[in-house]
Amino acid sequence: MQSKLINLAEPIDLEILNRTINIHGISFEEEYLAKLVAEHLSKKQYGREPTITDAFKIYIQENPSSKRDRFVQTATRHFYSFRDLFGNLTLEELRHWHITQYRDHQLNRGMLPSSVRKYNNTLNAMLNVAFKHLDIDRLSPFRALKIKGEGEIKKPMPLITNDLVKRVKDHLLERAHSPHCLIALIQLNTGFRLSEPLFARLDDCILDHDIPHLWVRRNELTDRKTSSSIRAVPLYDVSLDAAKELYKIAKRHSSEWFVPHYARDNGNTSCSAIIKKTLKPFQFRSHMFRHSIVDRMKACNDIPTRLAESITGHSSGGSEFNNYGTIGYTLEQKLEVIKRVAI
Repeated sequence: MQSKLINLAEPIDLEILNRTINIHGISFEEEYLAKLVAEHLSKKQYGREPTITDAFKIYIQENPSSKRDRFVQTATRHFYSFRDLFGNLTLEELRHWHITQYRDHQLNRGMLPSSVRKYNNTLNAMLNVAFKHLDIDRLSPFRALKIKGEGEIKKPMPLITNDLVKRVKDHLLERAHSPHCLIALIQLNTGFRLSEPLFARLDDCILDHDIPHLWVRRNELTDRKTSSSIRAVPLYDVSLDAAKELYKIAKRHSSEWFVPHYARDNGNTSCSAIIKKTLKPFQFRSHMFRHSIVDRMKACNDIPTRLAESITGHSSGGSEFNNYGTIGYTLEQKLEVIKRVAI
């Protein structure tokens, strides 16, 4: 059957664009009835009004990170802290008032604003996924939450001088038989986040190449949520030596992971703690390697921001130009920068 085309030269019949259906003498817009039917069918799926527990189950089922125990445990903790306070509310009952009351309750318990934000982010994401899955035409009432004190309570970053980093490097080299010290030495001249080398697979470490490098990409232990975080970073000087040693250790253990000792959920927490303990005389922590290499890049005063970000895995947005191209910065370009700032 041929569909009727609208002739733009003729007057438009508004009934075609805005159909109504008469039920018991009352006219309803077709679009309005379609929404009611969709809502009815979503409720029929559960035999009742869907609740926040249903929303949580959908969130876990639909999230690609649900294969990771740590993600599920964290999301479960965030969800139950809310449900324990308000009960198993239906999605229809949820209002912005609930999240503001929840926020105040958590702050009064002594929770930091940054932690309250993490809890809210989980709950907000949960509702967005559930509303989409259930065809509920509604914005999350947990969006745009204001949290008093957010951004104000922040531990200042201490000054990281090159002299300090050199002393830290010497300290680590004296203990380079330990996996955590080798990981720290890799961070020294790459600026990796701790989880990046820690959760890499063995085949992410490419040593038989003109420019040895380590890939950062998704796997069973880690999700890379942004395209900028997925990258290959050259290994140079002590960072390369440390990578070679870790590669040998993994091979001896017949492991598929680059650092088998920490390749597990919360392995980064354990490694961070022992690095902090090892470097306590210098008041130096793992994430300070990342700040240090950024400082050294900035000090050069001529390294393009995008090239620097291709090493560190940051992303500063910008114009559409930044999203075009198929190759990105090469290993040769990245290595040239790393050689300039290496310690």
